[in-house]
Order: sequence, then C-alpha cells, then structure tokens
Amino acid sequence: MICLSMPAAMMAQDIQQSQVEMEQNQINISVSGSCIRVKNADGLVMEVFNLTGEKVFTQRIEGSSKAVELGQMQRGYYIVKIGKFTRKIYLH
Repeated sequence: MICLSMPAAMMAQDIQQSQVEMEQNQINISVSGSCIRVKNADGLVMEVFNLTGEKVFTQRIEGSSKAVELGQMQRGYYIVKIGKFTRKIYLH
C-alpha cells in the first residue's frame, strides 16, 4: 500500500494562505449618508431591497472600488445583496 500525504506543516500553511486570500477578496460595504462604497465586488451585481422585500435598485459593480449614490431613495433601512453577500444598511 502506498500512502502519499503532505506534511502537516505544509497543509497548515496552505490553509492559512487560502484564508488570507479569502479575507482579501471579501466584499466590503460602507455607507456614508446616502452613498454606498463597495470594494472587492468587481463584475458582480448589487441589488438593494426595501424591508418589504421589493427590489428598489440594481447596478453592476465595475472595478475594485465603486461609490454608488442613492440620494433619490428615502432614508431608512435597506438590504444590500452582492453575489452571495447580504448586509442590512441605513441610508441617512
């Protein structure tokens, strides 16, 4: 019987490297007033829903960092969905 395996130190290093890459590529959303800044979502579609589940805004994110102005929307809470990432936000 032949058993091929990686040394434990190499496996741990690969896992740590994968975790760092995932954290670096994680989608980041920040809100300032009625402006949403999105990072690490290049090529994904951003959808904004009100709290009743109605889609009120859609836009494709182009580039590694994008600012989207939502001044036409009433202030309040919204749900932002980008790919599989979902977050509740408050627009002022």
